[in-house]
Amino acid sequence: MKKIINASVSDKARMFVLFIVMFFMTSLVFAQNEPETAKPLTDMEVVRKVAFLDIEGKAYENVTISFKSVTPDFFISDKYKVKVKVVDKKGKSIYKKTFKNTFLYVFSSGQIQVGKNNFNQVLITKSKSSDDNIGMIREKEGVY
Repeated sequence: MKKIINASVSDKARMFVLFIVMFFMTSLVFAQNEPETAKPLTDMEVVRKVAFLDIEGKAYENVTISFKSVTPDFFISDKYKVKVKVVDKKGKSIYKKTFKNTFLYVFSSGQIQVGKNNFNQVLITKSKSSDDNIGMIREKEGVY
């Protein structure tokens, strides 16, 4: 009689431990499926050295790109802006543009995006093969 009672208690304990493990594992699985999100940066300046940059189909190598997000003052302008400036290694300006009604996003992976919701005009990412940054600028059609 004692062995039967101990066996059922041991089975219940095993089932309880299994239930706890499964409960915590399912929460971890669902937490990893969420996309990474970031809030737009305001009144910030970000500078990156980029090994390869494609601007509207023209390729540039070893350039420095700076992003400056500007918050509206609601006196002169009521639109968020991001100023993008690209200079080569000699300091010569290659590209300079102010994007209106856009936001600057910086993700934990190092990726930088400039654009509106679901429409990116500038995208800077880390290369998978090396540790260099690569980027694209597409004003009208966007980067997908």
